[in-house]
Amino acid sequence: MTDVEAPYALSATAALGQIEAGTLSAVEWVVSCLERIREREPEIQAWANLNQRVVEDVEARARQGHGPSIPVGVKDIIDVCGMPTMMGANFHDPAPATRDGGSVAIMREAGCAIMGKTVTTELGHRHPGPTRNPRNLHHTPGGSSSGSAAAVADMMVPLCLGTQTSGSVIRPAAYCGIVGYKPTYNDFDKSGILANAPSMDTLGILARSVDDVGLLRRILLEAPAAQIMQADLSDLRFGLVRATPWDSATSEVRDLTEQFMSKLAAKGARIVTVQLDQEIQRLLELHRLISGYEFRRAIAFERTRHFDQLSAVLREGRLADGREMDSRAYQSAIGEVAALRLQLAGVFAEVDILVCPSAAGPAPATLETTGDAAFNSAWTLAGNPAVTLPLFEAKQSGLPIGCQFIAGFANDDLLLAASKGIMEAFGIG
Repeated sequence: MTDVEAPYALSATAALGQIEAGTLSAVEWVVSCLERIREREPEIQAWANLNQRVVEDVEARARQGHGPSIPVGVKDIIDVCGMPTMMGANFHDPAPATRDGGSVAIMREAGCAIMGKTVTTELGHRHPGPTRNPRNLHHTPGGSSSGSAAAVADMMVPLCLGTQTSGSVIRPAAYCGIVGYKPTYNDFDKSGILANAPSMDTLGILARSVDDVGLLRRILLEAPAAQIMQADLSDLRFGLVRATPWDSATSEVRDLTEQFMSKLAAKGARIVTVQLDQEIQRLLELHRLISGYEFRRAIAFERTRHFDQLSAVLREGRLADGREMDSRAYQSAIGEVAALRLQLAGVFAEVDILVCPSAAGPAPATLETTGDAAFNSAWTLAGNPAVTLPLFEAKQSGLPIGCQFIAGFANDDLLLAASKGIMEAFGIG
């Protein structure tokens, strides 16, 4: 059996199709994923904790006549009943959680098999965990959803949950060469998840196909199953965002993105000029201030009880940023974000999808940092849905380079339809 045929290498939608056809069982699928994890985990180190009962759970579900189980990994800042939530730190209580986070409970009810907890950076911030990039073990997988991105990219599981406060879904997905989806703010339940900055924290999905994103999205929304309708690119208006931090991207990333826009136009898409320099620059500064203020309060326990055990990058980064504003300035900043969201809504009346790099370049050749979220943070604060697609490859290193697509607030269906159309039109996935 080749890797292409192995159950672990299948997308979730393809595996479910084989199960329905009777050529694969849910137990075989999960066992294959476990074997892949055991084979690859010593090198990749994507998992903080594995569910030792997952095969028994899937067998019990099959005996009870329920539908197939979908293997899913869960970022280790999200509570999973019966497993510890260590949050990338070594000082939290390792006692198993007694309650599932809302998203996990919803997935269990829908038949998802929780394979385990994936590695997160320290408290979902920037200090890296042990995870390595499957595309090159000497390069970062990104963060903070490091283990989730690596586990999906290395075909250990077809789907993982991640979270994003700055760029923690989009960036690692781009670095590892997979699809990353950050939905419209508050679309997915966030109970049982370590808060970083509640006004922008977003649960997201990491997958190897757009259809798999759609599958898990419908589950998390507790909506009826439905296929993503592929958009006709000639019906859509695309706009390239050249605003800050565009100039910080490598020349290769800028060239690839501009060439892609030309290819879109050749396929009939309408290219629209957009000017967002002031809006994005202000959103980035507001993101720094608001996320710092909220993070400082959200991790008050760790800050007051374990300050000396926190990394320097956390103490000197977002925690330090949190001292820069008081409650009145914070409320003023929140009001300014609301006004900027209205301005963006006006932009999206003239364009369907905005396009920009997912990151400044491919994954950096280091395991000491997780990269820069500058291309993602504004959209996280604004609350718009965003997707990164693995469209490009670095010429010298061969590492993946993602391209980010953003839609108007609550236009997730359009974003995913456009993403599916792009993947099909450019022969990817």
